[in-house]
Amino acid sequence: MGKSTLGRAIANRLGYDSLTVDDLLTAARAVTNEETHPALHAIGRQGHLAYFTEEPKDLLVSDAQRQERAVWPMIELVIRSRVVKASPIVIDWWLLSPSTVTGLEVPGVRSIWLHLEPEALWARERRNMKWTEGSSDAEKMLENFMHRSLWRNSLVAAEAERCDLPVLYLRGDEPAEVVTDRAIEMLALAAS
Repeated sequence: MGKSTLGRAIANRLGYDSLTVDDLLTAARAVTNEETHPALHAIGRQGHLAYFTEEPKDLLVSDAQRQERAVWPMIELVIRSRVVKASPIVIDWWLLSPSTVTGLEVPGVRSIWLHLEPEALWARERRNMKWTEGSSDAEKMLENFMHRSLWRNSLVAAEAERCDLPVLYLRGDEPAEVVTDRAIEMLALAAS
């Protein structure tokens, strides 16, 4: 179960709206370009195949960090407007940072953070190799992508623990219903 699937499951169970920030990013890319908003267009004209296959791993990480900073104002505005309207929403994105969310200091905002065991993350991506089709070196592409994913996976868990936020550690074989139940329990505890 991934972040977006879990976000939708939580939202459905609680009767909240759900937003994956990937949709905000897609909309933002539609009304911007590489010159005006380079952080939103890191993959650029080369496309994901060349980007994840040919670019150095440290660039993939720094591009992700720039993208996080560029997208955060949109996320913050959505959160603040939902709090004012008292309209709950579940938001997911792989680049959200625990310290950034905590720094909002907005009443009623709760968060949980996912950490998938690295072996499970590797296995999940190996099952989903279709996205590498057409790469000049699919294995290198996967390794580069996984470098960035594993960097973020461990960073988020460590930062959430430092911020005293709940982390849902997953092995990758838990049934979706069990993960959803655990996530909702953690959110309830965070509210008390």
